[in-house]
Amino acid sequence: MKNKTNKQLAKEIIKKEITSLTRTLNKIDSNFDRACDLMSSYSGKIITIGLGKSGYIAMKMAATLSSTGTPSVFIHATEALHGDMGAIQSKDIIIIYSNSGETQEIIKLLPSLKILKCRIISITGNMSSKLAKYSDLILDASVTREACPNDLAPSSSIMCALALSDALALTVSAKKNFTMQDFAKTHPSGTLGKRLLINVSDVMIKKNIPIVNINSTFTQLLKITAKRNLGMVLIINDKNKLSGVITDGDIKRIMTKYKNCNEILVGKLMTKNPIKISGDLLAAEALSILEKNNINALPVMDKSNIVGIITMQDIIKSLR
Repeated sequence: MKNKTNKQLAKEIIKKEITSLTRTLNKIDSNFDRACDLMSSYSGKIITIGLGKSGYIAMKMAATLSSTGTPSVFIHATEALHGDMGAIQSKDIIIIYSNSGETQEIIKLLPSLKILKCRIISITGNMSSKLAKYSDLILDASVTREACPNDLAPSSSIMCALALSDALALTVSAKKNFTMQDFAKTHPSGTLGKRLLINVSDVMIKKNIPIVNINSTFTQLLKITAKRNLGMVLIINDKNKLSGVITDGDIKRIMTKYKNCNEILVGKLMTKNPIKISGDLLAAEALSILEKNNINALPVMDKSNIVGIITMQDIIKSLR
């Protein structure tokens, strides 16, 4: 061991943790499904409990749950024995962390939790422990050995408990349809929250929007495209309402398809019924629409009126 370099040791440790995580991945079973369903349907708060290193994971789990739409509170196992049990109400969902499943402070809590008819989800490395026997649902975070060279310091076991926690919290969040806008509301003062709260109207292009009439020629469209260079031209009818769009990609396809396209009217070439968005949509949500549809720009509408164009480049700049 002494002859190995720092890099060699680091890589060995990380590989051991990856091996343990793969093992945990393969052990996800119907208990995980039932835990997600239980947490998703519960309208009250969820209590996480742990001690020592497991306590840190329990604390992190409570924070992750709360920030992703599931109210949660962490209670230290020792403090729970000395009064903090008062924060737990009848039928609360309790997530308990203990690698051994035999931590005495936690074992002492179990009868009281059962009296309160709390549902207990345990994340443990010992499926035959007292904690496991008392639990309604058990998530297996066991490892064959720790990543610690001496197989002593909690490392792989903590990593697996953390991974299970994130998987559980974020799956529940997804089942609850927790959105980017919801996330921003739980992080209103953070830099991330401020960026997520930027609306399309805050960053869209409002002036010199490239617009041509449906009866314009392809040559006229090329001139305005070169002048504005936004990746898209909006096509309007005689009532100044949006009829379609032609993108830079469309232009390349049109020029390849037609030998003499200069005098063709854009109304015959445009994409009808294009994707449109509202100015009050979050910029981050607009980015998702652009990426999903593999396009670089979108018309922004206020009901049936054109108010701007939003481009991927402008959104990315606003989210930095």
